[in-house]
Amino acid sequence: MADTTEVQRGSFDKDGTRFDVCASSAMAPEAMRVYQAGDRSVIALVVSGLNSGELKASWGSGWGAYPEEWRDDFEERAYRAYVSRVRFCNG
Repeated sequence: MADTTEVQRGSFDKDGTRFDVCASSAMAPEAMRVYQAGDRSVIALVVSGLNSGELKASWGSGWGAYPEEWRDDFEERAYRAYVSRVRFCNG
């Protein structure tokens, strides 16, 4: 059975709020998830299709209403955090 433990890949700050970026699993993750730090119930962004290359961004409740420029910057910060380092998520 495949390992489905999320792995924290990094974190970043945006507008005074800290966000954690996690891979959906340790081996060949299919998605990255962005949460408000310390609250896994608040998903800001999910980017799926990491293995297929057919990337699709899905915004959490309320997050997609931000202006496109804000969302583009958020996605860029999340990506940079995702590729920067790896450590296991707590929870």
